Amino acid sequence: MKNLLQIFCAFSLALLMASCSSDGSSSSTAPSDVVFENDPMPGMVHVLASGKSVVLGTEDLASKLDERSPMRVDFTYDYSISRHEVLCEDFDSVMNRISGLNLKCAEDSMPVSNVTFYDAVLYANALSKQHGLDSVYAYSSMELDAELHCMNMNGFAFMPNANGFRLPTEAEWMFAAEQVWNPEQSWNFLNSGLTAHKVCSSNENTQYLCDMAGNLLEWVNDGRASFNGGVMKNFVGGMVNSNTTAGVVKGGSFHKDPNEMYLYKRGDDYPVFYSSRADYVGFRLAYGSIPDAEYLSDDKNILLTPVTPLVNDAELRKLTDSYKVKLVFRNDETHNLVYVNYASKEPKVFEIEDTIDVYHPEISPDGQRVAFCTSMEGEAEFSSIYVRDLDDLGHNLVKLEVEGSATIPRWKVKPNGDTVIVYVTSAYNNNGSQFEQESTWEVPFANREFGTPRKLFNGAYHGGISDDERLAVSGSTRLRARVESESGEGQDVIWYNEEQACNVSLSKDGSKRTLFLDFGGKTGHSFTGTNYRVHEELLIVDSLGNLIQSVPTITGFRFDHSEWVSGILKDSASNLVVVSLTNINDAHEYIALVDLKDSSVHKLVQGGELWHPSLWIRQENSSHPKPVVDKDSAGVYFEYDASNTFVFSSVELAMHLKDFWKYKDEAEAVAFGSSMILDALVEPMMESYRTLNMGVSLGDVHLGEYLLRNYILPYAPNVKIVIVELSPGLLYRNYDEHAGWLINRSPGMLYDAKHLTAETKDEIADFSLDQEYPRDLFSQQYLKNTFLLPFKGWLVPEISVDISKMTADLPIVQRGLNAIKSIKQMADSCGMTVIATITPRNPAYRETEAFDIFGPSRTVAHELIQEVADMGILIFDENKDGLHDYTEEMAANAYHVSYLGAIQYTERLDSLLRTLPIKK
Repeated sequence: MKNLLQIFCAFSLALLMASCSSDGSSSSTAPSDVVFENDPMPGMVHVLASGKSVVLGTEDLASKLDERSPMRVDFTYDYSISRHEVLCEDFDSVMNRISGLNLKCAEDSMPVSNVTFYDAVLYANALSKQHGLDSVYAYSSMELDAELHCMNMNGFAFMPNANGFRLPTEAEWMFAAEQVWNPEQSWNFLNSGLTAHKVCSSNENTQYLCDMAGNLLEWVNDGRASFNGGVMKNFVGGMVNSNTTAGVVKGGSFHKDPNEMYLYKRGDDYPVFYSSRADYVGFRLAYGSIPDAEYLSDDKNILLTPVTPLVNDAELRKLTDSYKVKLVFRNDETHNLVYVNYASKEPKVFEIEDTIDVYHPEISPDGQRVAFCTSMEGEAEFSSIYVRDLDDLGHNLVKLEVEGSATIPRWKVKPNGDTVIVYVTSAYNNNGSQFEQESTWEVPFANREFGTPRKLFNGAYHGGISDDERLAVSGSTRLRARVESESGEGQDVIWYNEEQACNVSLSKDGSKRTLFLDFGGKTGHSFTGTNYRVHEELLIVDSLGNLIQSVPTITGFRFDHSEWVSGILKDSASNLVVVSLTNINDAHEYIALVDLKDSSVHKLVQGGELWHPSLWIRQENSSHPKPVVDKDSAGVYFEYDASNTFVFSSVELAMHLKDFWKYKDEAEAVAFGSSMILDALVEPMMESYRTLNMGVSLGDVHLGEYLLRNYILPYAPNVKIVIVELSPGLLYRNYDEHAGWLINRSPGMLYDAKHLTAETKDEIADFSLDQEYPRDLFSQQYLKNTFLLPFKGWLVPEISVDISKMTADLPIVQRGLNAIKSIKQMADSCGMTVIATITPRNPAYRETEAFDIFGPSRTVAHELIQEVADMGILIFDENKDGLHDYTEEMAANAYHVSYLGAIQYTERLDSLLRTLPIKK
């Protein structure tokens, strides 16, 4: 509780210190000398940016969160940019040859619109090829929709050093645009007739650039990431690696009033995705290479190199014979843990920001957690071991509390089924007497807790221990083994003729093979018959230390950080190894999969410094047969659909269902409702009952009734409390308006409706845990990694409905009350208690006739609340008809509490639950 308050207070201070001075009208620090000149490339303008700078973002607290924290970008290069947006006829002539896409332009000189980001990428590459320039974008395959628009590119990569056509970066676009920015003379909401116009046809000065303001919004190259408030050089934005990543569009469109167009704006009214297209979104091109490009991650850490998956799920399935593949590794540029989830068609990459240095991560046998240490093999530094959940945020971090150092964790399942972590007290040089003074230990891990450590033997055998515990290996700087005799005595031996060895890993299939790397020694040269150099051969010995196999690296790279693949494996995976590949500059550029059957090497991920990979696979075998459920639908509770009006609600609901399956056996209370309960109830603060908050934006009692009937009652055996948000205005809604809409657009919920049974629930739950959902789709600016809102005060008591027509006797209201009655009846049948809660609203609603923004009148609202109370439902009313004690600081707007209000609300709800006469 204390830590939570400290975080909230720090966030409050940051908001109070922020300024509100910038209007975004001009942000360049460039001198007023010549900026543009004619370009030899037809249709292009050369921009003299080298030595100049531009400021991205604003200090205006009314702007979107990722538009704040102004950041200066310095240029060390010049570039060229299109005079106007790409013409539809030019686009059609090129794209018709590539993919068959033809937009059938209405007339000449109209800008191309209704295209995805990837359509623009294809066009840029094609134009580069046509002019004999470099391709700036690379990809392994593309996915087209029925109209032949490109919706996704697998293995997508942007190469800033390439000299070819591309989309301009946000910084390039901004620098050029602010020289000619004039929204008043643009095609806009006031003069456009809500349609696009021919390029360069507005009243603006078009000597060099046209339509930077208005006409069409324009795609730029950047992935969307928050600014860091500092200074960057040659900034190229966030990383682009998924069709669910939010993009950046600039300039305003014919939909916008001139007063709504700001240079700093980066999007539309709703998030724009790379698979999105609209009749008011087009693009212009830039060309020229970008030296020493700098990226920015979504959590504001500077990344010199993006992490890019190079294979999709289908390709990896062929390599591993598995639907279930997960990869973790250390990003040595940021010191963070990176998690790649291959459960969906396009792998999702998550970098878990932390202050803890991550080394040697290893995925647990069930694939749900990851253990890691804080120092590396070969170091004598003090180290600690941690375990955290393997998800997008790395929840539930747990530290092993022991005296002294603990390093190189390796998971192991004992013959009795217990899961333990084997570790050593040091992974420093094992070629000396200090090795025997160190020791090897194991510690149980269950229910997110460490047990009591137990010493196994002297010697730091950090390369692994066999299932029968009769072989243990170590490697830094010698290939050292502890071999147990039939009598039970352990003998320490040094294999490989005592030559230098490292990156030792003992197989996990019972074969007792050990893989390692060497330094191009005589023994390896003799075995392979080649004079290879350091780390150019992957070597394997048998249980007696005899060399039995070697695999050469691929041209231009060396191996490092070799590890056997782990997980639930059958024979086909017993010959798979994961490694880092270092390039000629000694940078660990790739993570690769090595197949010992044919000595093939397959690049999986590309980046700058990718260390210590752990690849987990679950294959079908006798104990884990081929899934009986459809992996493309089971547990997939959200799939992006541009037509989904309530996309933010869909993401929230999907995240809740994933958490439901994860915590269903622990849950003791569950809450349903809209964003009002979602933002008010803080799950970790509920001490009386383990609570799941399943509120979603615009959610209602119909959705709550559906979730209770189909998920909670059949599959959450320990739930005793049902909390239902009672918002009278949301009773004026049919099932199909929101609940039905969300359910019918959730592949997983539709699948569950037909296939969820006691027999399939575990498999569905298993698939659901592999899903990760895009938080950038949320409609509200939540505090990071929460559903809590910053404080802005109670603001104006808005009313969005005609309350004169909202009477209590309407059939639609009775259907809502019947849904609450159904919840009560189901709860009673299972011995559960139902609580109806009313969260605080703006006290100023007392000065109006309305209960809140959604109505009805206060008189009708009181009548409806009484009807619910008459059902025998306990009313927890924190609104008290506006006579409450929630201050301005406790409010986010007229009908949502801020995080400070959420603390007070949750404490009071928790206190109420403690008084209920219910046996836990």
